[in-house]
Amino acid sequence: MIILPAAFLLEFYIGSIRYKLHPLNIMGKIAFFLEKVFYSISDGFFSGLLFNLATIFSIIVVFAVIDIITLRISIFLFYSFSVYILLSFLSTGGLKYEGIKIYRFLKANDIESARKDLISLAGRDSRNLNLSEISRAVIESVAENTGDGTGSVFFYFTIGLIFGLSEPFQMPFAVALGTAFAVIYKSVNLMDSLVGYRNKKYEKFGSFSARLDDALNYIPFRITAFFMLLSTLICSSCNIRYNIKEALKSWFKFRKNHPSPNGGQLESVIAGALQIKLGGINHYGGVESKRPVMGFENYGAASKDNIIDTIHIMELTSVLLVIFYTLLPAVAIFI
Repeated sequence: MIILPAAFLLEFYIGSIRYKLHPLNIMGKIAFFLEKVFYSISDGFFSGLLFNLATIFSIIVVFAVIDIITLRISIFLFYSFSVYILLSFLSTGGLKYEGIKIYRFLKANDIESARKDLISLAGRDSRNLNLSEISRAVIESVAENTGDGTGSVFFYFTIGLIFGLSEPFQMPFAVALGTAFAVIYKSVNLMDSLVGYRNKKYEKFGSFSARLDDALNYIPFRITAFFMLLSTLICSSCNIRYNIKEALKSWFKFRKNHPSPNGGQLESVIAGALQIKLGGINHYGGVESKRPVMGFENYGAASKDNIIDTIHIMELTSVLLVIFYTLLPAVAIFI
């Protein structure tokens, strides 16, 4: 029961640190190499499917070998490695760090630095964005990444852990299985970010990656949306800047106003909670992307202060998710 809280707390305080041997960098190199191999064979759907299977298998083998080695050396080293892998997949601390950094640039009216920093967070063209558009980009990224950078990682680790606990006195196996589920999820998430685009190059090859990522995020994103609404309720009882009634109305009406079936679940909550408009026109690689607007007519444009408001909701949502997914295996065992 200590693994999830430990991973969360460590990432929260050191999540801003980046280094070459980060697990996601290693996974990315494997995925990038295999993408080049399979895309050179064919840019069709079947080749994209094989790329996914080969990438997941290769990454799982790498982590399984390290699991076995660490377990033979020391049980403490094995559990430490499991915590390390989980914290590498989480994003609450990293999102807070990047969001606050951009907020400080905007507060100092340093728009150019904010634009440059936004590229690593939001992945959209930022060179012509104004203060409100930069704020909107940060808010949307923080909201959506609360799902795939926290909620979904917790969900799949916990599912694997519960399956592993079906056999008594098999805690190392259960933890290894939970970590494996998290690794598989993050591998799929990584492949979606690499090839899951609706453009000429990846329209067929990346379609399986995009659909698989949508499918894996379907349940955990809705659980995360529930806890984000609960966080808004708690925040609204302490601060009038948050509005739980509007969050519920916005979630109910706008949760499907998103290119993916999942991202709108979280962005719509934030739009209502802060009464701001999200969505609209973005540019990726010079190509315009039009998204439906989330938010009612009386909602205003996003401001730099809304970045901090969103970070507070993300933090509380993440804490509630840690508590929920830490207690869930214990409840499952007794049931």
